[in-house]
Formats: sequence, structure tokens, C-alpha cells
Amino acid sequence: APPRSAVRRFGPGVPPAVAAAWHGTPPPPPPLRRRTRPWLVPAAVVLALLAVLPARCRAEPPLTPTGLTVTATPADGPPCDGGAVFTATVTTDGHPGTVRYRWQRDDGTVSGELLQPVRSGEYRTELVLSWSFVGHGALRATATVEILAPRSLSATASFDYSCPG
Repeated sequence: APPRSAVRRFGPGVPPAVAAAWHGTPPPPPPLRRRTRPWLVPAAVVLALLAVLPARCRAEPPLTPTGLTVTATPADGPPCDGGAVFTATVTTDGHPGTVRYRWQRDDGTVSGELLQPVRSGEYRTELVLSWSFVGHGALRATATVEILAPRSLSATASFDYSCPG
């Protein structure tokens, strides 16, 4: 067993400043530290964002419809108790945006305002209207698509429905 007067130390020992004070010598000077600038990192981040944001925020020109056509399928009209599909093809300048439009049928039915998103690089988009017919008789069916925005355009297609009775 160790003698009772033995000194036991645990851990890293006595710090130099405490040992110097114990022995009556002046403590060593603290190590020189570079002065930190806590604002430097946030400033660098802000500068980087300012360099990148103008490129990301450049506004692309708005969507402009350049043409509009409507076709009916089947072109000679649906069979008895059948349906037809009107397809409007909107050509654009390839810029992104939203086409606001509505369909009007000659029987007085109006679709209300509809929206068709167009992505960048798309030069055409299709707008579809389905119309069903039931019963005997004959009539000329006409549907008109109206582009409301971003530029006003309209186009019409017709066919004859005939179901002998």
C-alpha cells in the first residue's frame, strides 16, 4: 500500500497558471488569439446570395398565344345517342404562363372560366370539350372556345347530328 503522505493526482494535473500562483511566480501570459469577426460568415453568405439571386429572379416574358384552331371528332358528327369531342389547339411562344378560357355551345351552355397551365418550352396546348347527344332528330352543333387571357382569341367548330326516328 502507498504511504499516507503520497500525493495522488487524477486527470491532466494542475493548470500552469494555478501552479505558478502556488509557487509565487507570475502566471504565464495568455496565448495570443486572433480577434474573431462574427459578422464575417453572415456577410459572406449575403454576398453570395446577392450574386446568385439576380440570375434566378430574371423574369421570363409572359406567355403569348399565337394561334388557335378547333376540330370536332368525329368530323361528320356522332352516331345516335353518341358523343363528340371538340379539341382546341392553342399555339404559344413557348413562355410559361396560364391560359384562361371558356367553352360556349350553341345550345346556350357556357363552361365558366377554365385555366390551362403552360410550361416553359411548350409551344402548344390542347383544350378539350366533350358533348353527348341523346334522342332522335337532326341539328347543327357548334362549339366556340374563347381565350380570355393573356390575349383574346376565339375559334369555332361545327358538325351535324342526325338520328332518324
